[in-house]
Amino acid sequence: MNNVEERLRKKKSEIDQIQVPDEMELRLRSALERRQVPPSTKKNWIPRIAILCILALLVVYQSDTLAFYGKRLIGYDPIMNGTLKQLNQLGKGQSINKSYTYKNGVVLSLDGIMLDDNQLLAYYTVNNPERKLDIGEISSILYIKGMAKDYMMNSSQGLIDDSESQIRYIASFEPPYFFEKELSFVCSMEDGPKTEIGSITFNLDRNQAMGHTLKKELHKTVQVDQTKVRFETITATPTSTVIKGRMQTSLGLARDQFLDKHFRPHDLELELIANGKKVARQEASMSTNVDGITFETKFDALPPDLKDLKINLVSFSADHDVNQQFELQLGEMKQPDHIMGQSLVFEQLYTSEGDTYLTIGSEESVVLTKVYLIMDGKRVNIEETINDEYDKIADGTAIHTRTLHFPGTGQKYQLDIQRMTYAKTYNKSIVIPID
Repeated sequence: MNNVEERLRKKKSEIDQIQVPDEMELRLRSALERRQVPPSTKKNWIPRIAILCILALLVVYQSDTLAFYGKRLIGYDPIMNGTLKQLNQLGKGQSINKSYTYKNGVVLSLDGIMLDDNQLLAYYTVNNPERKLDIGEISSILYIKGMAKDYMMNSSQGLIDDSESQIRYIASFEPPYFFEKELSFVCSMEDGPKTEIGSITFNLDRNQAMGHTLKKELHKTVQVDQTKVRFETITATPTSTVIKGRMQTSLGLARDQFLDKHFRPHDLELELIANGKKVARQEASMSTNVDGITFETKFDALPPDLKDLKINLVSFSADHDVNQQFELQLGEMKQPDHIMGQSLVFEQLYTSEGDTYLTIGSEESVVLTKVYLIMDGKRVNIEETINDEYDKIADGTAIHTRTLHFPGTGQKYQLDIQRMTYAKTYNKSIVIPID
């Protein structure tokens, strides 16, 4: 009963907040003034009809307002970006309003979805009406099941309420194939040693989908380091803008494996510039599979008054095979070297309490990802990195200084660098025609 009373109070509060537009009174007054009012002695029922008409107009207006209000997703504003808030205010998306109750009493509710050519966004809540939620109960297994495949979650964000009994989430999924109609939103819940699979089935209304605003094949290539970055497509929709491309084909990947060469992209920093302003970057990913090495970078939606658009490749980093050895001497060395065009300074080699320590400095992005110390001909694994510091210099860049700790000591030392990650700045731009 308390739950029912609380819902009634909330609904009353929502209705009380509905306001008739300022111009409504003026429109009604003007309409009445234009009417020729007959003498009151003839028909005194006409004013009553006018009053009824006014009441009818108010009821119709409030019904439209309530319908619009009901289509909006309530309570998700804190986890929506500006674009999603605007779409929500416009009533975009499809209402689902279905739930599943787990055996432990937790309720999974799918409130609504938004679909366009880039993604399907699911707005859902996890609620425990009896007690605080145990976050550990909520499994990471979350996907949308279709007829053709399971559409796995790409990313999500959530916010727990003050009572800690309810979490609202927005999760992004790959858009379902064009022929998909009946889908199931699937989320697992752990209850002790057991896992319960919750499923909410709904029909996809493609009339509510938002499609795309710009979609282009790019076929543009930029040379970086030891490879080429090929930009293949850009798709802009009301919720996001996605750039896709590749850095190595499946044939090139197979060739490198055969020649025992290993190219491991680490990060591709892109900027999307629309009307001279940066578009906020949301997420980025890389993958290596039978198709080669591909990448995808997601940005916010483009401005509606788009005049010019370009992609700026800021920097690129990768993990490279080095396979080089360097002679070292105990004591302070200040010995500079260059590895694959990157500056590396061996500053000091010393021993302490039966172990050996090497202090080195490098450019900010340089990381020795596979390194050994050869002591008297024996190769020793690194134990840890200590005193990790970054110092800014006059030109704005940073020097990365750290000390590598190796167990044991010796008489003759060599540093064996097998692999190294570093970044290079390019700032190369690709102009995208928007006509």
